[in-house]
Amino acid sequence: MLSFFVATDLHFYNAEVLGPTDAMDQVALNESGAIIDEAFALMAAQTDTEIVLVTGDLCVDGTRVHHEGMREKLRRLQERGKRVCIITSLHDFDRSWEEERRPGVLYRDELRGFYGGFGFNEAIASFEELSYVVQLAPGLRLLGLNDDGDSRTFYGYTGAQLTWILEQIGQAKEDGQEILAMTHHAVIPPTPVYPVIAPQEMLHGHETVSALLADAGLRFIFVGHTHMQDIRSICTTNGNTMCQINTGALTGIGAPFRKVTIDGGTLRVETQHVENADCDLRGETLHEFLRGIFDRMLRDIFYGAAHDIDLLAANAVNFSMDSAVIYKYRVPIQLAGKFFYRLTAGQAGWLCLCPRKVDKSIRQVRLRDLTMEIVRNLYAGSGPYGPDTPMGKAILAVMGRIGFFVNPLLKKMGIRNLRDFVASIIYDPTPDDEAVFPVPAHACHIAGAALASSETDLNTIA
Repeated sequence: MLSFFVATDLHFYNAEVLGPTDAMDQVALNESGAIIDEAFALMAAQTDTEIVLVTGDLCVDGTRVHHEGMREKLRRLQERGKRVCIITSLHDFDRSWEEERRPGVLYRDELRGFYGGFGFNEAIASFEELSYVVQLAPGLRLLGLNDDGDSRTFYGYTGAQLTWILEQIGQAKEDGQEILAMTHHAVIPPTPVYPVIAPQEMLHGHETVSALLADAGLRFIFVGHTHMQDIRSICTTNGNTMCQINTGALTGIGAPFRKVTIDGGTLRVETQHVENADCDLRGETLHEFLRGIFDRMLRDIFYGAAHDIDLLAANAVNFSMDSAVIYKYRVPIQLAGKFFYRLTAGQAGWLCLCPRKVDKSIRQVRLRDLTMEIVRNLYAGSGPYGPDTPMGKAILAVMGRIGFFVNPLLKKMGIRNLRDFVASIIYDPTPDDEAVFPVPAHACHIAGAALASSETDLNTIA
């Protein structure tokens, strides 16, 4: 049996050295240190699990003092008997691209040396500075994949890097090894709406890359970035499957991390949560506190759309929106925002000529509050509004009416129809906190296309 922890998006802000920040974020910046400490303590207490994987965005930015504090926390975790392997991502270095380097920050080419003791120095193969392979255990290897791209115009893998990745998967198969991977950006959309509202936040060329990885024989990949709890798979046209385990931000809503156990021909994923932290939570539980941060940002977005465009623009980056686009379309945004801000589910039913589809129990629910709950559910890995629930029936009825007008436009975007699209967002019948998957007895039995036979031009993906 082998087990390991997976955490991501720690976004550590060194408040102990720099003092509290007023910066807005989806995560608890000022409390991040205490939350990370508690998570690492929970991991350290579980003596059956030796390995800890961290899939990027260790710190809030490239400021050196954040990284010094983060490295010390990782060292203490090692001292408590854990083997730590990390990858870095875009939050972890200064991206000002100035010709003269500024003091007090870390640059991308410094990260491997700075964090060398956390996976990099164990590498049995490497690509440039930040992608590497380690032997996790007899018969099991790990691909730690940096996906910064060029850190400017795309986030993903260059053609040369993808060639190397496929070679490492092929080499593992040849050696009779199972191989897992961790990268930062999602290669499979964690929800159908994600590549529609934030295509730039997906791994570049994700549809092609995910198929190549699956056909090469990669069965499991662990990701972060989206701050969403999600587990889902793809099946390629060649019949090969790959599962993506997306973990929410450790210092965000739910404070989750994963425990993965490989035993008896299965890979089991379970989720654990940090329940408390040694910091001022204003009289709330940690989960109430983190939910409050998340909800305040959502409320500011809805209020800003209706009444304060500057407030909306200030929150744009936290939900992958473009502030320039917001200002460009401020007039229609505010008109729609004011209308939506007051609208109830019952009123929406009347407007869409389906009032009887809206159950009496939910007619007074404001759509802004319902939307907040749906967004929160997406991040927490919950989709409770099935087609047989009162809310699910009402939402789908309204979407069916609106879809009559917008479906032709959506089809041009690759979306079949609005009703089914929204249904996939509000209802998720598959568990995102726990799952069990079969693992082949021998890695060489993984079906996959031979690398030499691939007709894809890898350089076109970059």
